[in-house]
Amino acid sequence: MRILIADDDADIRLLLSKTLQRWEHEVITASNGAEAWEILQKDKISFVISDWMMPGIDGLELCRKIRERDEETSGYTYVILLTAKDAKTELIMGMDAGADDFVTKPFDKDILKVRIRAGERILDLKGNLENKNEELSIALNKIEKDLYFAAKIQKGLLPTTPSNLGQIRFESIYVQCSFVSGDIFNFFQLDENHVGFYLLDVAGHGIPSAMQSVTLSRILYPVPEQSSLLKYYVPNPSHYAITPPAKAVERLNEHFQADDDTMLYFTMVYAVVNTKTGYTKISQAGHPSPIHFNKNGVSLIGTGGFPVGMLPNIEFEEHEFYLEKGDRLFLYSDGITECANKNAELFGDNRFLELLNEGKNMPLNQLLSLIEKRLRKWNGKDDFDDDVTLLAIEIT
Repeated sequence: MRILIADDDADIRLLLSKTLQRWEHEVITASNGAEAWEILQKDKISFVISDWMMPGIDGLELCRKIRERDEETSGYTYVILLTAKDAKTELIMGMDAGADDFVTKPFDKDILKVRIRAGERILDLKGNLENKNEELSIALNKIEKDLYFAAKIQKGLLPTTPSNLGQIRFESIYVQCSFVSGDIFNFFQLDENHVGFYLLDVAGHGIPSAMQSVTLSRILYPVPEQSSLLKYYVPNPSHYAITPPAKAVERLNEHFQADDDTMLYFTMVYAVVNTKTGYTKISQAGHPSPIHFNKNGVSLIGTGGFPVGMLPNIEFEEHEFYLEKGDRLFLYSDGITECANKNAELFGDNRFLELLNEGKNMPLNQLLSLIEKRLRKWNGKDDFDDDVTLLAIEIT
């Protein structure tokens, strides 16, 4: 190991040098604190043995300079002070200045050897810790890169908005609280007269929830001319029928019972609209109630229900209503109403309803921009604590 000796006594420097060299250390010497500091600025040395009392820059000042540099460079230099002082006050002063250990002059070689070994162990441990931290940093960067691409893939599963299916217009807000999200939504043509749409929220955050939401997005999609969870085979032309929303949710519940380890249940709303008549069936599973705006005012659809996957053999309710020209329907995750400000006050249902009512005459895209702006202001942080998802439907 390379050790810098700083002492204004030439005899002490010579004695220390020969002693350390016998112990197979490489030695650099300085005749005072200023010279030692100049060497340390130019050379990479992590072990210093310094006299306390020196002209100009003494041992305490040298310690302070070393600690300031270590803080700036994230390095560490182990410092032993040589001193004739052994009073408690002086030792405290030395530790406050940044010294790691002390050896009293005249020094005992065995004690010095033990103190140097202790310093070597600490530097070795720090070196190992730095290596581990570097390995962790590399691993973290890889994970973040993977999560970035996973988030990109997940967003790629979402439908493009704004979008129209016939006379139904869809707009959305989708803000993930982390790289990947447990929220997902979709809308699709079930047949020439019916459109389906849903929004779901898998419990929890992070990768498990995101993987579950991706799995559900693949299942909750009508496969053309084949039986799926949303359509089933019938013998008569066109050889399939649309699964009623409540029945589709019940089938999901049978398939996705949460186990004790993951508890990955989810809430959702699924609806089917007849595009010719506006007749709509909707089923709600533990999810915030959809909000329906029409010429007569505003109403909440459904009263809650059980989340999917929480309990077996659950029958889910189905609600029926009409969507007419000019109507709007809002499906949203609880990341909106449960968004908390710095005082832990929730945005809440009433504030959200007031905001929707405030923008009822705005174009739909402007209303959603207003909602996101208000939520970000309310949140007061760069990131939300939960995924914020809203699917807005307008009959044009």
